[in-house]
Amino acid sequence: MLASVKLRLHRCYAELDSLATKYAPVILGGLLGITSFQKLSLILHTDGGGDLLGADIPKSMMLIAGQNPYSSNPWASPYPPFLLAMVGSIIRVTSGSTLLTPETLGLISRNVRMAGVLADAIVALLVFLTLRVRGFSGLSALVPSAVFLALPSIGISPYYWFNSDVLGYPILAGSVLALVQGRYFVGSVLLAIGTIFKIHPILAIPLLFVWLVRKRGTLKSLPILVTTGSILLLGLVVPAVLPGYLGSVLGFNLSSGFGGGTSSFTMMNLLYAIVPAVFHFSLSTVVENQVWLAATAALFTAALGIVWSKAKELNPVDVVAIGLLAWLIPLRQIYTHYLVWAVVPFLMRGRLRQTLVVGSLLEFANVMSSWSWDLPPDPFPAMATVYGFFATSIVYLSVSLTALVFILREVGVRRSHASMDADSAVLLERYPLLMIRSGSTRNSYSE
Repeated sequence: MLASVKLRLHRCYAELDSLATKYAPVILGGLLGITSFQKLSLILHTDGGGDLLGADIPKSMMLIAGQNPYSSNPWASPYPPFLLAMVGSIIRVTSGSTLLTPETLGLISRNVRMAGVLADAIVALLVFLTLRVRGFSGLSALVPSAVFLALPSIGISPYYWFNSDVLGYPILAGSVLALVQGRYFVGSVLLAIGTIFKIHPILAIPLLFVWLVRKRGTLKSLPILVTTGSILLLGLVVPAVLPGYLGSVLGFNLSSGFGGGTSSFTMMNLLYAIVPAVFHFSLSTVVENQVWLAATAALFTAALGIVWSKAKELNPVDVVAIGLLAWLIPLRQIYTHYLVWAVVPFLMRGRLRQTLVVGSLLEFANVMSSWSWDLPPDPFPAMATVYGFFATSIVYLSVSLTALVFILREVGVRRSHASMDADSAVLLERYPLLMIRSGSTRNSYSE
């Protein structure tokens, strides 16, 4: 009887996969419309939160007015100037020359978040296009975009407490699409631009360059190195001439404690709060920074070795995802919108079950974070303690580690294109399924 139920589930799945293949544009268009309407409704009833109202908007308007955004209250803008320039440009386009006053702040916030809705739609389309370019169809091509659009932790929460990272995700997604299409120069340039927007992809750039050298040779890859290096130099190093820039960007990221272990969900909370609470002594900022740098260096070295030795088995989607995860796993502060930087390329891998697992873990971590922030209704007030924050940090770590394990598990495994399609499209692998592929119809059997 159980075998009969499983077989019936397989048949239902095959029918759904066939429908998703046939009507993918219609379904995706409907999802875009529904989720965009929901986000716009939220925008009308919320203000965007303190980061947008008290930091991103004022600092961006200072920059487009020709003032130094790092000259006062520098920790309110611990970002490269390109992020502030992009937000400021959106404000200028959508709000004109509106002055920043308490009366106009809500209007400006609404306009910036509406641009975020457009950015989300672009990312979902780019994820879908990337998967189609890679040969995926049906649910394998459609579900990752649906996860990005509809998962509350990605598609809803940012519009209560808006973070400008939303505006950077399309740059990253466009980079990965270009790399998949073999436009390595364009993809590398976009990845560098994404890095000077928000520094999270910084380790993905050297990994990508190593991958390109192994695949194409040093001479062909040299123009890419020079161009991406120049972009990083202009976007991250040259701004050091601005008074307060280094103190803002480096000072913020190298400061100690971040709220005594109750302000983010990093494993560094072990040093910030758990060790002092249990053993009654605190580590110095120097030691904390050394631990963070050592962990990051170790992960990057391991990633570099994998990319160097397995370049022929890796694809650019995995290379970029590994670089992002190597940076984010030991990072001194972690939030949901930070992890989405790694989730975007992970969705482009076309692994349906893995997408659902990582998406579920991310959603659980985001729910736990709301308990830790003591947002009403809070069923577990104890989560607002340092121990609650550390427990939530462990769940956030599980998101990154699970994604990394999924990627590394496939390194070195060579598959034909047909078997990869079957592996990615089948949820239950015991029975053969009929798969419909773009351009032709053929029978394909699961492994």
